[in-house]
Amino acid sequence: MTAPPTFVAVSDLSSFFGPPARRYVVRRSFAYWQLDRRVFGSILWGRPDESDVDEMCEAHEVGADALFRGHTSLIDLRGLEAVDLLAFERLLAYLQSRRDAWSPNVARQAVLHRGGLAHATVVGMFQFLSPGHPVVFFDDPPLAYEAVGASEVRGELEALRAGLLGAPEIVRRVRAAFDALPARAGPEAVARHVGMSVRSLQRHLTALGSSLRRERQLHAIRTSERLLEATELDLDAIAARVGVSSASHLVTLFRQHRGTTPGAVRERRRG
Repeated sequence: MTAPPTFVAVSDLSSFFGPPARRYVVRRSFAYWQLDRRVFGSILWGRPDESDVDEMCEAHEVGADALFRGHTSLIDLRGLEAVDLLAFERLLAYLQSRRDAWSPNVARQAVLHRGGLAHATVVGMFQFLSPGHPVVFFDDPPLAYEAVGASEVRGELEALRAGLLGAPEIVRRVRAAFDALPARAGPEAVARHVGMSVRSLQRHLTALGSSLRRERQLHAIRTSERLLEATELDLDAIAARVGVSSASHLVTLFRQHRGTTPGAVRERRRG
């Protein structure tokens, strides 16, 4: 029997409008995921600022599309550390202005929290908004996943969350930059996207035991894994897509970072 597909990373929210799939997109302080058009979710961490909120609002617009009418939604606040007042006001203004557009598409929404002032602020926001769909609050993850019909993928999403929150913020920002930029974007473009000079960015990554070169290689491997599973492209074509010089170099990267080959990955993921 072929195993069900795992969640795969995409670089932009427009990809959520394609054929049903398990997808997620990562930004600086949140990740947004989709389970086959019927369940959506977001994972928040840190202290989102106004620019983060603008990207969150863009994610909410995906759920407003009639294509996803009747979906459930899970908002995971457990990694939220603090609430920025200006960012909160911007989010609240957006939700008030667009509530009647996205609320009718939601069958049920669950909010997963761990208590504390920041979490109470967001939970109170939902009470203030009075959306037209039912909203339920949980501090127990299994109950929250069950409430939105996502129990079957709880383990995978919890692993995704652990990986995102376990990576230092600068690494998450670099990985988000590689997702957003063309495959052959140079160090200067990555550094600009992160908001640093190349020299400063390299210094931060070195202190964490990584480098731009390593993060680029890991990004190429992750993208290749998705292409190996979802397409019939040969290794030369995949190498060109992910910005690797040749198929043999791609094989070398897989052996180095995954301890296997692209062919073995394709065979395993297709059951």
